Amino acid sequence: MLALHSYRLVNEEEFLYFYQQIKIKLPPYLLEKIESFKFMADKQRSLIGHLIVLRFYSKLLNINWKEILFDYNEHDKPSIKGRENHFFNISHSGNQVVAAFSDHNIGIDVEKIKGDRRKIANRFFTSSEIADMKAIENEDEQVKYFYQLWTLKESYMKAIGKGMTLSLSSFAFKKEQDEFKLAFSKEGMNWHFYSPKWEEGYYLSLCCKNKEKIKKSEILLNDLKLFFL
Repeated sequence: MLALHSYRLVNEEEFLYFYQQIKIKLPPYLLEKIESFKFMADKQRSLIGHLIVLRFYSKLLNINWKEILFDYNEHDKPSIKGRENHFFNISHSGNQVVAAFSDHNIGIDVEKIKGDRRKIANRFFTSSEIADMKAIENEDEQVKYFYQLWTLKESYMKAIGKGMTLSLSSFAFKKEQDEFKLAFSKEGMNWHFYSPKWEEGYYLSLCCKNKEKIKKSEILLNDLKLFFL
C-alpha cells in the first residue's frame, strides 16, 4: 500500500467555523497540540494533517476515529499507537498539507518555493550534490533542483525517523535518468524515492521502502465535515 492524500488550505473564516465545531470532539491531547499554535493558518495545517490520518485509518481499520491514538518518538515523528504495521507521515508548507501512508516506514516533505535559497546548499549539501546543481546552466532550473533535492533529503530523514538530527551531508543523492537515488548513506540504501510534479510553486518528495504506484487523493474540507461532524 502506498497512498498520498493532499489538502489545500481554505480561508481563515471558513476554517474557523469548522474549527469551532470540531474542537469539542477532539481528544484533549490533540486539542492541546492544536491550541499551542498562535496563528490560525498553523492551527489549520496541524489539525487537518491529523484529521486526514484519523479519517484514513478509521476507514482502513473499520474502527471509530476516536479509538485511534497518536504516539510520538523522541524526534516527534508521529505513529499510530498499537499499530506497528501501519506507517504514515505528514508535511505542510504554504497552503499545502500532505499525508503519506504505507505498510513500511515512510517520509514525505512538501516545500513552497520561497525564492533563491541555493546558498543554503553550501551549508547542508554534499560537494557532489552542489556540483550537480551548479552543472545546470539555467539558474532558475538550479533553484528548482535545490528545492527538489531539499525535499528528497527531508523525506529521507523523516522516513528514518531522526528528522533534522541527522546531518544533511551524511548522505547524498544522485539523479539518474530523471530518477533520484542515494549515492551513499550511513543509514541504509534500500529506499525508493518519488518526486512527482506538484502544485505550481511547490516541490514534493516521498521516501518509502516499497516501490509501487502511488494512489493519490485530494481531500476537501467538506470531506472532513461529512466524516467528523
